[in-house]
Amino acid sequence: MNTNGLRIDMDVENRFEGVDGLENVGAEAKKRALEAALGRMGGLMDDFENVVKRSFDEPSHPTAGSDFSTAVKKVYPDPVPSVAKVVEEAVSAVDEDARLHMSFGALTGECLKCERCILCKTRKNVVFGEGCSERPIVMVIGEGPGETEDNTGRPFVGKAGQFLDKWLAAIGLDRGSNAYITNIVKCRPPMNRDPLPDEKSACLPFLKQQIALIQPQAILCLGKPASTLMTGMMDSSMGSLHGRFFFYDGIPMMCTYHPAAVLRDLTLKRPVWEDLKKLARYLGLGGVV
Repeated sequence: MNTNGLRIDMDVENRFEGVDGLENVGAEAKKRALEAALGRMGGLMDDFENVVKRSFDEPSHPTAGSDFSTAVKKVYPDPVPSVAKVVEEAVSAVDEDARLHMSFGALTGECLKCERCILCKTRKNVVFGEGCSERPIVMVIGEGPGETEDNTGRPFVGKAGQFLDKWLAAIGLDRGSNAYITNIVKCRPPMNRDPLPDEKSACLPFLKQQIALIQPQAILCLGKPASTLMTGMMDSSMGSLHGRFFFYDGIPMMCTYHPAAVLRDLTLKRPVWEDLKKLARYLGLGGVV
C-alpha cells in the first residue's frame, strides 16, 4: 500500500517499535494509525519538495537564493515533527476512536490501569465514579479526588461529599438511585491542588466516554476547574458561570460552586441553593419551589 509515495511494508511495525501507545491497540487499528502517520509525513515531504523547487525555479519567489533550511523556515515556520511524534498522535486518535465503542465495564477497567499522566505515580486508588450509570437524572462532575476519596476509591465521600449528598437529597436526588458522581480527573492531585492542564487533557477522554455511555438527563458541574473545562470558558470566574445553563452534546448543564468552597465560605450556600432549585425546576423534580 502506498500513502503519498511512502510504502507500508511487512516490517513497518519494527520501524516504530517503542513508540508509546502502539502496544495497546490491535493490529488493524495500528495499521490505520501508521497509514495516517506516514501520510502526514508524506505531505510534509511534498511541502519541502515544493519549497526547494520554487526556490530554484522562481527567481522572484521570497525563498529564491536562500539555502535549504532558510527556505523551509520561510514557508514552513513550525518545527517539523519527528516520525515518532506523528505516529504517537495518530495512535492517540485511533485509541480514542476505539474507546468510543467500549462498554462501560471495559472503560472502567482501562481507567483503573491508566498511566497517562504523573498522577498515577502518587495515587492510592483510581476514583472512576459512582452511582446510577444508566440514564441518571443528573451526572455530577467535580474537579478531582481528595485524600478520603483516594484512600477509598469512591468519589465525594469526605466532608464535601457529605455536603453534596445533602444538596442532592434536597432536590430529590441520590447517588444510589438516580444520580452519578465523578470528577474531571480520576486520581488525586498532590496536596489537593487544582489539576494541571496536561492532567485534565489526559483524563478528558475517559470523562467524555463516561458521559456518552451514561447519557445523563442533565449535568451539574461543581467548581471552577470542572465548570471551565466543560463549558470551554477557561478564563471565566465562578461568579459568571454559576446558575447558568449550558449544553454539552445536547445535554443541559448547570454550573455551581464546589461543596468544599461552600464549607470555606458559608455565604455561598444561598447561591448554590438557588442554582439547585433552578436545575430542579428545569428537570421537573417535584417538591422544589
